[in-house]
Parts: sequence; structure tokens; C-alpha cells
Amino acid sequence: MGKSLALVALACTTAGCLWDKKAADKPARLHMGFNTRRVVTEPPKRELAGGVLARTTTPGETDDPAIASTGVTGSAQFTMENRRGFYLGGEVEAGPLTRSGSFFGGAYGVAGAETASERGSLSVELIAGRRWVRYELGADDVASLALEPRVRGQLWLGPQVSFGGVIGANAVPGEAGWMAGIYLGIYSDDRHGAR
Repeated sequence: MGKSLALVALACTTAGCLWDKKAADKPARLHMGFNTRRVVTEPPKRELAGGVLARTTTPGETDDPAIASTGVTGSAQFTMENRRGFYLGGEVEAGPLTRSGSFFGGAYGVAGAETASERGSLSVELIAGRRWVRYELGADDVASLALEPRVRGQLWLGPQVSFGGVIGANAVPGEAGWMAGIYLGIYSDDRHGAR
């Protein structure tokens, strides 16, 4: 249910530029790429009959209850410039993690500020939303809050095309993790390349 709502919200955000009367003053951009992500979270607690909690570690493992995994995810971010240099939008991300049977997915809102030159641009952004981690095959998805500050840099390949990289870190209290990615950007107009 939550994934369906996130997809509907993203579709409304991306379609918004089609009926916006001031769309020409709000250039849109689409960033598509791949992220390397490290996720460190608390594992779901397992219950046995009678409400007794089961141990999540086996003999020989540490008593640290956190589960860490890395993986490569695909991502797509759509944003529109709201005011000169400030942008808002949405992002979806999904992909497998290295732990056998584990999977990561997320749907986020994006807010950022960008400064550009003739050669490229640099921006800072904050994403907030929901993420889902499946720890093993047959397990339920575990949903949690996503909050991640990021830095994004890109070079212009043409008037409406860019290539760039992004880095970020998990800012949810009590959790750890990071991400780094590369992407191809497509812009609705050529004003970004002309700044």
C-alpha cells in the first residue's frame, strides 16, 4: 500500500509540469543513475509462540544487533526549479543488497539549492521520505524514515544534458549508512548550460 501511494505521489509530481501555467519559468530535470549504498539498521524482532522474543544472533556472532549490507541501486529523480537556484521534486530508488535475499527500496521528496556555471553545477539537497528493507527471502519489508543530506556535482555534456555524481549520509538518529552515485541528467531547456 505504501509503495503504491509513493508511486502515485511521484506521478503527480512529474505530471505537474504539464499543466503548470508557468512551466516555462520552472525548468524541469530528470536524473537517472546508479547508487552504491550501505545500509545499517536494526533487524526485525522475531517472535516465537507465546510472545517470547527469539535471539537474532547465532553462536559466534557479535551481540551487536545492527545489520549492515551494501548494494547497488537504480534511482530516478525528477525536480522542477521553484525559484532561481532552488528546486523541489521526488525520487525513487530500488535494488538488491549483498546479504542473500535482501532488497532496498525508497520513495523520497527532494529539496535543494543549486549554483551553476558554463561548465557545470554544484548543489546541496535534502531528501526525506520512506525506505523499505527486506532482510531475507520470505521476510516482510521493514519500513523506516529516510532523511539524507547530499552534495551533487555535475558537468554539462551539452545544452540540456549533464553527467554527475552525488554523495550523502543517513541522518536518521540511531542509524548509520551512506550512499554515493553517478547519474545522467536531462533538462527541459538549455538555460542551465548558458548560465
